Amino acid sequence: MKIGLIKKADIFIIAGVVLICVLGIILLRSGDSGKLTAVITVDGEVYESVDLSKVDSPYEITTPTVPRTVIAVEKNAVYFRSSECENQLCVKSGKLDRGGETAVCLPAKVVVTVRAQRNVDAVTY
Repeated sequence: MKIGLIKKADIFIIAGVVLICVLGIILLRSGDSGKLTAVITVDGEVYESVDLSKVDSPYEITTPTVPRTVIAVEKNAVYFRSSECENQLCVKSGKLDRGGETAVCLPAKVVVTVRAQRNVDAVTY
């Protein structure tokens, strides 16, 4: 079996594939998320739902759980500000500001999910 060196055409193909991947990531990240809604569930039940686009000034929601969690709500973003849980993974998850993002505090059984209502791109019949 003969193994050859990488040819010029191979480099162009690899560069093209990398360029397509990078452009795809940029386009996905820059897309309009539409209307964002934060859904906070406690022990599997919806505790509160917030339209993030209508938030005028930041405020906090304290959940009635043990351990206690404090969720900060801002315009187009939501995050765990603090939690009495031991590992603080929920707090370290950072701000949720895109549709589909989720943060969970397992000890408190609190889930924060951001949902995006997007406009229809196309309709087919």
